[in-house]
Amino acid sequence: MTSGGVTRAEADDIPAPPWKRAAKAAKPVRRQLSRDAIVDAALRVLDKEGLDAVTMRRVGQELHTGAASLYVHVENKEELHHLLLDRVIADIPLAEPDPTRPLEQVKEFVRNSVRVMAAHPGVAQIAMSGLPSGANALRMMEYLLTLLRLAGLPDQVVAWAGDLLGDFIPAIALEQSFFRQAGITEQSMAERVGQYRDYLLSLPADRFPTLRSLAANMVTGSGNERFEFKLDVMLSGLLAVAAR
Repeated sequence: MTSGGVTRAEADDIPAPPWKRAAKAAKPVRRQLSRDAIVDAALRVLDKEGLDAVTMRRVGQELHTGAASLYVHVENKEELHHLLLDRVIADIPLAEPDPTRPLEQVKEFVRNSVRVMAAHPGVAQIAMSGLPSGANALRMMEYLLTLLRLAGLPDQVVAWAGDLLGDFIPAIALEQSFFRQAGITEQSMAERVGQYRDYLLSLPADRFPTLRSLAANMVTGSGNERFEFKLDVMLSGLLAVAAR
């Protein structure tokens, strides 16, 4: 199993997407900075203060320099956020593709991706905000699509499945990170779920008969059981679509 992301040389070898401007030529600055140091500082700010705090000015403060010094290495806040995302997802472990169990490996990849993203509040929001083009993002996409192909899915299904899972992973990670930030424990969640069940049961029976009859079923299972159910449904659905 491997993790740690691509090397700087490998990242530099990947062409820039056409919508990005060419990187500015580095100019001498008073403080020795690098893109890696800036992203490291951005990650510290993210973990301490959340995504909204990750601005060029705040990261400059973290590095004891002005925001202007950062622009030599990073174009703007949007690029900084996507560099931050690429740094975080480098920690997602990737097992060697096994042709005998590709769908189970897809599940493992999704579980690990959610775990890594949820550990850094705000990263999931970045993942939802644009097309993946970072070196590690491309590495993850290559891995996922390879597994889906090994599962025997047609290329068009593979391509759209990558999009589907690319939406699913940050959505679940965002929910989990929200619960962490809000300090919601299993006990407090159970209490909240119980209150919600009682609320559904209190609705007028003539207007909400289905909601009332399913109230108990809707609140069963742990968060992990619900996550695994969604994952099973998606992968089973892909196989069903491919068999049409």
